[in-house]
Amino acid sequence: MWYLEAVADENREWMVAIEPFPFIIGRDEDCNLKLTDKRISRRHSEIRKSGDHLWIRDFESTNGTFVNQKAIKQAELLEPGDTISIGKFKFCLKSVNSNTTAMAEETYSMDISEDLNCLASLEPKLRALLRERNVFAHFQPVLRFSDMTIVGYEILGRIADEDLPSNPSELLDMAQWIGCASDLSALFREVGVDIGRNLPGSPILFVNSTPLEIHQMDVLLESLERIHDMAPLNKIVLEINEKATTDTNEMSRLRNGLGKLNIDLAFDDFGVGQTRLVELAKAPPDFLKFDKSLIRQIHLAPKRLHQMVSTFVKAAQNLGVDTVAEGIECSNEAETCQQLGFNFAQGILYGRPLPINEIN
Repeated sequence: MWYLEAVADENREWMVAIEPFPFIIGRDEDCNLKLTDKRISRRHSEIRKSGDHLWIRDFESTNGTFVNQKAIKQAELLEPGDTISIGKFKFCLKSVNSNTTAMAEETYSMDISEDLNCLASLEPKLRALLRERNVFAHFQPVLRFSDMTIVGYEILGRIADEDLPSNPSELLDMAQWIGCASDLSALFREVGVDIGRNLPGSPILFVNSTPLEIHQMDVLLESLERIHDMAPLNKIVLEINEKATTDTNEMSRLRNGLGKLNIDLAFDDFGVGQTRLVELAKAPPDFLKFDKSLIRQIHLAPKRLHQMVSTFVKAAQNLGVDTVAEGIECSNEAETCQQLGFNFAQGILYGRPLPINEIN
């Protein structure tokens, strides 16, 4: 969480949270931060987030945007304590403080009883969904940059029950409260692979997991053995969230188990939270999927951010790890990712997640 602390020309101190992203600053009514000053353009500048990094870009405003008293010509990475000057306004970039965090936790605790009542009412439906295996799968293509051919598909679990959350992340969060997140995750994988093995050409099938499953290794490996036996002609790749990769002993054990099943490993959402090359080198995966927040609008991002991403891409490839740019939405993003050296691409530019009967 980030916010701007400002001192206006009349010395009135105030602050504003930088959310949502992109965070637009200007005089227009629809700006996230509306500033009244004739020297400020209607849409003056924007702040975006890439992974854990913030950057600011000027919209070719009349009077410019200044970071630490210097006019920015291109996008500029921001750091805590930087000063941003726009018209008569001056801001200091700061991160959320402990008091704000405590307040958020108190608010959350007040809402828990209502959440628990909702969960209790929905638990029977979720249990029935698991028992009846009432889920289906969508498939999003993964392409190789060198020849733009589809090499595989990521399997994304879906449900049709209108009473339950349609967002898989929300549904898995709910399942975790009830104590059946691992069962739901395994069901999504198994149903998805059972359908996906019918895709033409026996493509790579990328399957997802939850961080909790890494701590239930035996149960996870049993589930993976089932999908391996189900689709012997397909290469299976298990995706795990980067946040679950901090224990190198667990990662080594997982790699050993996957090796026996001839299943590859992918670190998902890379660039958010950890991003430490030391851990990557100790137990390298087969694929490294860079988080879409790093890829979004990357063609407009600062050169320093390009250099950072390029460094990670090259370091991964030196370890024999294939790199995937996730969340590509436009040709400009794709061109930049290709220039930065990514091996593979994924995103709605190449295809939205679709059921198997809608895939050409």
